[in-house]
Amino acid sequence: MVEMPIVIQDYMPSDREDLNQLALAAFAQYELHYEDWNGFQEGVARMSDLAGNADVIVAKRGGIVVGGIGHVGPGRPRDPIFPDQWSVIRMLVVAPEQRGQGIGKRLVAACLQRASRAGAAIVGLHTSPIMADALSLYTAIGFERDCDLPPINGVPYARYVLSAEAIPLALKLLNE
Repeated sequence: MVEMPIVIQDYMPSDREDLNQLALAAFAQYELHYEDWNGFQEGVARMSDLAGNADVIVAKRGGIVVGGIGHVGPGRPRDPIFPDQWSVIRMLVVAPEQRGQGIGKRLVAACLQRASRAGAAIVGLHTSPIMADALSLYTAIGFERDCDLPPINGVPYARYVLSAEAIPLALKLLNE
C-alpha cells in the first residue's frame, strides 16, 4: 500500500476541530506529569485559537490533519516571556501514530522560513524536558537553552533560542 504524501499548508477554519482533537491526542502522553491536567488539557484543546495571533500551519495526509504548529511573527501579541521583535514557535503537535516520519521537522522548517521572511533576529520557543522528542529535535538543529521558566502545572519549562544567522543551517539539517 502506498502512503499518501504529506502536504504542509496554512490552517483553514475548516481544520479547527481536527487540529484541536489532534492536539489533545498529541499531548495525552503527558497527562500524569501535570498537576492540573484538566486545566492544561482545556488550553491544548483550543490550539486552533492560536490562529488569532499566529500563522498556524498544518500537515495533512490524504486530507486529514496529522500535525500542526504556530508561528508568531515579530510585533504580534505573544507571551511576555518573548521579546516583541522575536518570532516564536508555538505548540508543535504530530499525531502519535504518524510520528517518526519527518512531519515535525517539516512543520518546524515552515516556521523557520516564516521567521526568516519576517526578519526576526531570534526565534524563540518554550518546552519541557518531558517533551523529549521535541526538545531533541530543537537542540539538534541549533536551538540553545536561554533561561529557565516558571513551571507550568508542576512541569519544568525553559526558553530556547535560535539566532537568525543559524536559520539556514537549521533548515539544512531539517531537510536531511
